[in-house]
Amino acid sequence: MHPLIVMAAIAAGMAGGTETSARDFLDAYGRGDEAKVLSMVSPRDISVYGSDAAETATGLSGFMRMFEDDQKLWGGKARFGPMTHVSSVHAGTLSTLFFDADFTLGDRTVPIRFATVWRKEQGVWKLVQSSNVVPTTGQSAADLLKPH
Repeated sequence: MHPLIVMAAIAAGMAGGTETSARDFLDAYGRGDEAKVLSMVSPRDISVYGSDAAETATGLSGFMRMFEDDQKLWGGKARFGPMTHVSSVHAGTLSTLFFDADFTLGDRTVPIRFATVWRKEQGVWKLVQSSNVVPTTGQSAADLLKPH
C-alpha cells in the first residue's frame, strides 16, 4: 500500500478516535455520569478552563470540583448538540480537537466553543486539557471595524 494512503488511514483513525472520545465525554458529562467522565480524563495531567474567568482547575481534584458544581446546577439534564467546525491535529500520542457544540439545559441553548488536547494512554484517548468559551456574535474585528 502506498505510504500516503497508509498515513491518511492512520490519521482518519486517530481523528475518529478523538472525535468519538469527545462525543462520549460530552454526553457523559452532560448526564452527570461521573464514572464514565473519570475514565476519560488523564489521572496524571488534567487542566480545564471553563467559560467563566474564575473557572480554572489543574489536577483531578480541581476537575472534580468543577464537575460537581456543574452537576449541582444541571442535575444531569444538560445536553450537547452535534460537533461542528471540527479541526484536529495529531502527532504521536497527542491530538488536539477544536469544535463548536450547542449546550442545552431546559429551554435555554447557548453555543460553546471547545479547544481540547487528548493523549493516548494505554491505548485509550484521555482528555488532558480543555478550554471552552461562549463565543460572541457581532464582536469580531471585521464587525467592529465596519463603518457605522
